[in-house]
Amino acid sequence: MAKKESEELTYDKALAELNSILELLQNGQTGLDELAKSLARAGELSAFCKNKLRDIEADVEKFKKSLD
Repeated sequence: MAKKESEELTYDKALAELNSILELLQNGQTGLDELAKSLARAGELSAFCKNKLRDIEADVEKFKKSLD
């Protein structure tokens, strides 16, 4: 489930992977051991996305302030 370290994670890639995990979970296409790994990975991806959105929000606020 984990991606290669050399591959740079982006918001879009993280979101796509989260959607794939969700689909696997909804379809019951995973065993118990894989479920634990999938949930851990989903937590990592979710945290990454939240941080990315916070960073973008901060950038937008800086940009808005620069326009004043």
